[in-house]
Amino acid sequence: MRKVIMMMLIPVLLLSGCRGGRDEDFTSPDGTNTVTVQYDFVSRPSVYYNGQKIFDYRKSGFNEEAFFYVEWVSEDEFLLKYDDPSHAGKYAEEYAIRLK
Repeated sequence: MRKVIMMMLIPVLLLSGCRGGRDEDFTSPDGTNTVTVQYDFVSRPSVYYNGQKIFDYRKSGFNEEAFFYVEWVSEDEFLLKYDDPSHAGKYAEEYAIRLK
């Protein structure tokens, strides 16, 4: 019985830490706004502003570690971009996000 419990407990403990563990902060040009891009275990980004989720990536995840970046348009608006140079722009994505 002890072995069965351990065999069931080990995968649960290992998978419970699979949030991704990657957070990136991006600050606007004048420094008035900061957004955090948080990735899950398949590199899907979620964007947080003042502790609230303002964007959630709805597509399926990535097979490799993917990185999105923020390009500020103004103090209250930015583009969340993904462009993998190894695919020559074939899978490029861009999302316009407004803070206020």
